[in-house]
Amino acid sequence: MLRFAAVTSKRLCPRGLALFLCLGAASCSPGEPILSPGAGQSCLADTTELEQRRVERVIDGDTLRLVGGDSVRLIGINTPEMARDGKADEPLARSAQQALADMLPSGRVWLQDGEEARDRHGRRLAYAFDESGASLSGHLIASGLGFHIAVAPNDRYAGCLQGLEAASRASRIGVWGEPRFTARRVSELRADEGGFLRVRDRVTRVSFKQNGWWVQLGGKLGVQIDGPVRSQFSRDELRALDGREVEVRGWLIPMRGGWWMMNLGHPAMLQAGDEAG
Repeated sequence: MLRFAAVTSKRLCPRGLALFLCLGAASCSPGEPILSPGAGQSCLADTTELEQRRVERVIDGDTLRLVGGDSVRLIGINTPEMARDGKADEPLARSAQQALADMLPSGRVWLQDGEEARDRHGRRLAYAFDESGASLSGHLIASGLGFHIAVAPNDRYAGCLQGLEAASRASRIGVWGEPRFTARRVSELRADEGGFLRVRDRVTRVSFKQNGWWVQLGGKLGVQIDGPVRSQFSRDELRALDGREVEVRGWLIPMRGGWWMMNLGHPAMLQAGDEAG
């Protein structure tokens, strides 16, 4: 039987930045992803080509401890936080943990390493599957027990996971029916607020500086676009966002002076229009 363990931290800050924008408003329905890379791809994998490992503990809904001591952070999903640092469990955190354990009745998991193999905490980043080859992240997302999160280059199953999330979101199950996880306006953020969030607001400024290209939401949240991802868009495309309502998701970083910043890890993490439902 798998054991459970309390988690001390599972914050995963994206390193790579990527942001594709749909500028044809007629093609972007409210609440839908601005771009659907790889849409229609399968979440199934051939387990004969994967590494089979035994699981020692289910840390939370998106983290496993393997026999031998290695921790695995599941790629493609972010589940509600377990209690830590004096804070109570977020809604559905225990349900996600239990669901992950239930998918591994034999205590075995099949792993496919991410293109980026480790996170900044030293945890192994892997796509994880059950003995039938079904994606663990996909099952949790389809059940409404977590959010799809993509951080390039670890986006092999992004299209499939995005589609599964669209269905659970439309049905308002799990996290999509919990007021705690409603997308926030920038004006609602606390000065010290950080961690994984969805934020929905209007683009109030687009700027191009030496430290990166910036899309500002709600007057106080800067979404940074830097490094090689700049080649994926033009300045005119970014300027065309000014005044549009968008939703972003990722890890919020509080800054001085009542500002926040967020790095986008993948095109699927930006949505156009008002939140569905």
